[in-house]
Amino acid sequence: MLTLLSKVYGAVVARRNAGYDAQRRPIAHVSVPVISVGNISVGGTGKTPGVQAIVRQLQTLGLHPAIVMRGYRRSSTGLLVVHDGTSTRASVAEAGDEAYLHAVSLGVPVVVSKDKVEAATYAATTMPCDVIVVDDGFQHRALHRDLDVVLVDRQTLTGSLLPSGRLREPLASLSRADVVLCMGDVDPVEVLPYKQSSALALSCAVEARSARSIANESVELDPGAEVVAFVGIARPERFLRTLEQLGYRVAEQVIFPDHHRYTNKDVDRLCSVAESRKAVLVTTEKDLVKLRPYMFVNGAQRVPMYVVSIHAILRDDAFSALLKQRTTR
Repeated sequence: MLTLLSKVYGAVVARRNAGYDAQRRPIAHVSVPVISVGNISVGGTGKTPGVQAIVRQLQTLGLHPAIVMRGYRRSSTGLLVVHDGTSTRASVAEAGDEAYLHAVSLGVPVVVSKDKVEAATYAATTMPCDVIVVDDGFQHRALHRDLDVVLVDRQTLTGSLLPSGRLREPLASLSRADVVLCMGDVDPVEVLPYKQSSALALSCAVEARSARSIANESVELDPGAEVVAFVGIARPERFLRTLEQLGYRVAEQVIFPDHHRYTNKDVDRLCSVAESRKAVLVTTEKDLVKLRPYMFVNGAQRVPMYVVSIHAILRDDAFSALLKQRTTR
């Protein structure tokens, strides 16, 4: 049954893409260059650190990027300015965890809307920016982009179309990409059959840094420490594997649904588990932004808690040159 549904889904995707390829569907332009960063699969390809790496690289080129995205699982509706380039203007619940993380980590304008054309138009005309980065923009073809960057991981290459698999589009759709970032153990050679000949295929390493205290970032968690690991992300097994690679001993793991909205009750439970295990709590940056308010009572941390930060490492002269070329008008 799922295989049949995947065929139906694939036909719908193909028809939609054909409409854009034949220019039968309208495509909106904005007044500044647009870089789309996306994928062809559902969740877990490393897109969030990938977006942040590209934003930082644009800044090294002297540009002032703004981020446009949907703001998945946010409590607000319509267009929302999460960060105006000076300060954060929305809560994590209003913004969605990924948009809020971009805002507090990068300090660049972040605008969310289900309609990415609306968000990009607003950012280009209102925010202090000269280039827009669209987070998860590959499928949003109604917005013109000057550069299409697509992230591919191992499961993307071996997957099938929704709903039987994780793919939002077939691998053949990589032919639309200008840059294919091969995450983790994916060799750029593996995407050559799918990409256009002029597109770049680059390795992109993902680096995990030692867990740091949420009360004092200068305090690192020593290897060998016993931890209670908890996450609410698409691929929790990756985080658990990262902890092992960093040398931590996972005494217990607590897995929440992707984009989980933490409550005080959740934190009570986590603190109880940590105390019973005589271990410290460890999580991701994306989870931390949603539960930080519950972790302190009268300014004191309830139990020791640490966060592991993940960074995409993308150092390639050809990519930097392409960024510069496509953002020059």
